Amino acid sequence: MPAKIKALLADNEVYLYGPIGEGGITAKAFIDALKTLNTSKPVNVRINSEGGDVAHALAIYNALNEIPTVVNHIDGLAASAASVVAMAGKTVMAENAIMMIHRPWSGAVGDSDAMRKAGEILDKFQPTLVSAYAKKTGLPDAQLNDMLAAETWLTAAEALEFGFVDEVTQALAVAASADLSAFDHVPERIATIHSQIKTNYREIQNLVELHNQFNAACSVKVEALIAQGMNTPDAVRAHLLNELGKDAKPSGAIAMNNDEPLKNFFTDATDAILARNNVLSSKNLSDGARELAGMNVVAMAEKLVNLQGTSTSLMSKRQILDRAFSMHSTSDFSHLLGNVAGKSMRRAYEDEYGSHEAWTAEVEVPDFKEQTMVQLSEAPDLQKVAEGGEYKHGSFGDAAMTFRVEKYGRLFTLTREAIINDDLNAFTRLPLAFGKSAKRKEADLTYQVLTGNPKLADGKALFHADHGNLMTGSGLSTAAIDMARQAMRKQKGLNSTAPINVVPRFLIVPAALEGLAEQILNSINDPDATNDATNTAFVRGLQLVVDPRLDEVDTGAWYMAASPAQIDTVTRAYLAGEGRPHYEQREGWEIDGLHVKARLEFAAFPVDFRGLVKNPG
Repeated sequence: MPAKIKALLADNEVYLYGPIGEGGITAKAFIDALKTLNTSKPVNVRINSEGGDVAHALAIYNALNEIPTVVNHIDGLAASAASVVAMAGKTVMAENAIMMIHRPWSGAVGDSDAMRKAGEILDKFQPTLVSAYAKKTGLPDAQLNDMLAAETWLTAAEALEFGFVDEVTQALAVAASADLSAFDHVPERIATIHSQIKTNYREIQNLVELHNQFNAACSVKVEALIAQGMNTPDAVRAHLLNELGKDAKPSGAIAMNNDEPLKNFFTDATDAILARNNVLSSKNLSDGARELAGMNVVAMAEKLVNLQGTSTSLMSKRQILDRAFSMHSTSDFSHLLGNVAGKSMRRAYEDEYGSHEAWTAEVEVPDFKEQTMVQLSEAPDLQKVAEGGEYKHGSFGDAAMTFRVEKYGRLFTLTREAIINDDLNAFTRLPLAFGKSAKRKEADLTYQVLTGNPKLADGKALFHADHGNLMTGSGLSTAAIDMARQAMRKQKGLNSTAPINVVPRFLIVPAALEGLAEQILNSINDPDATNDATNTAFVRGLQLVVDPRLDEVDTGAWYMAASPAQIDTVTRAYLAGEGRPHYEQREGWEIDGLHVKARLEFAAFPVDFRGLVKNPG
C-alpha cells in the first residue's frame, strides 16, 4: 500500500498508513508529524500498515510511550513491525481488521560471517519485541516467543482475547482494502475471512452506487453505513430499501418494497451484464443475477417492464425497449445501462497500469481556477545561544508553482439498435476503452512534465546545471546511478546551506533501457566491476519504472526520483468530488439511444527539482 503520514490537528490524529522505514514512513517523519499535535491531550494514531523496519517501529513505539495519553486505532492491518507500534497506550481494533506478529527478519548479503552477524543483530531485537508485547498482554515470554516463531495471525476478537488490544470497535471500510498478497504464509482461515470481508464490501459498494445513481438527493456513503454496524450486503440492502420507502405512496405500478422482486432487479441486472462481459467475477453472483446472466438485454428489459405491471405479450423488441426507456423514473432502463457503463469505465481506469502513479504525489483542488502549490522550506539551522543570551528568530522560505486543472472528455453512444442486437461493445467494451484512455491521458501529461523540462518558479528549467540535477551524459551503469545519488543527496534546501539528504527511490527508464536496468538492479554482483564486487544494497533496492513514452522523446535519457513521501517532485492534481473518470448520461433525442459522457479533470506539474535527477544518456 502507498505510504501516507499526516497529522490532523483538529482531531489530534496522526496516520501510519503504509510501510515503516526507509522508502516508507520513517521514525523521524512520524515523530516530526507527532510534534505538530497537542500532546497534552489524547493523541490518536490510526494504523493500516504491513510493517517494515523493526528499528524504526521501536523508535515510534518509544516516542508514543512518552506521551501521557495515546489511543492506537488499528483500522485495517497491523502486521509485523506495525503491531509493535500498536502496543503503546490504549489499543482499539476495528472488528474486521487483522493483526500479525512474527520474529524480526531482514535480508543480508555477504559471506557466512556477515550472515551470522545479521542473525545476531536480529536476535537482539527479539527480547525487545517480547517485552513490548508482554507489557501489553501480560502473557509469559515463553508463550510470546512461540507465537512469534509461528508467525501468528489474529482477528480482532482473537487479539482482544490474548490482550493485544483493549477494545474492538465497529468494522471499517478501510479494512476491506488491506492487501495480504505480500505475505507468503497467511493462514487459510485468515485468507477466507478477509476474502469474505472484501466480497461483502464490493457488494455493499455496488448497492450504494446503485442507490446513489437513482437517488442523488439522498445519497449515502459506504463508510457511514459500515460505521453504523451495517457491514453485510443484506443489512445495507434492507436499510436502503427502508429509506426509499419511508415517504413512498401507492401508485398504479408495483411498489419497490421488501416484498417485491423489483427491489433486487437493478442490482442483479447490473451484476449479470458485468459478469457476462467479464468485467465482474461470476463466482459470487446471486441466484437472481445468475438467472439474468442467461438473458439477452431485450429479455432483461422485458422482465423490468413486467415487474412494473405492464404486459409485453403483444409487444415487439422495439416496443419493449421503448417502454423500458420511457418510464422516466429510477426504474428507467437507461439508468441501468448507464450504471453498467459507468462501472465498466471506472473498473478499467482502476485496473489500467499507470507507471506515473508510483513516483508522483497527488492533490485535489476545489475548482478550475489557477492554483498555487507552495513549497515550504526546511526549518532554519539552530544557532548557538550563549549563557544568558537571547534566542534569535528564524524564518521559513517558500517557493510556489501555479497550475490549473484542465478538462478532458469524450462522448459515446449506446444505440437502441445495438441494444436490440445485444452487442457486447455497447455495454462494456466502449466504456472499458474510455476508462483505459483516461488513465493513459494522465500518464501522457505526467511524462510530458518530465521530458518537457518546464521552467520552475525560479525561472530556470526543471533539469538545469544550476539546480544540480542535470548530470553529464553517460550510459546506464552502477557508477552513473551512484553519481546521480550523490547529486540528489547533496541538494540544499530553500532555507539552508546544508545538504538535506534526499534519497533516490525510483529509477525511471525508457523501454529501450529496461533490460539493462533489470540486469543492474537484480544483480548480486556489480555488473560494471571487473572482479566479483557485490552490487550495492542501494542499487538493488531501487524501484524500476519503465514507460515507452520516454522512448518517443529520447531512448537514452534516464531519470531518478525520490519518494513523494520525502519530497514533492511532480504532482498530479484532480478536481475534488469528481469521479476518476466522471461519467454522465442522458437519453438521446437526435438518435434513439443513450449518450454517455466520459470526463477527466486533471493536471500534472513540477513542484521541486531536488527530488529529481536526469542523465541525458
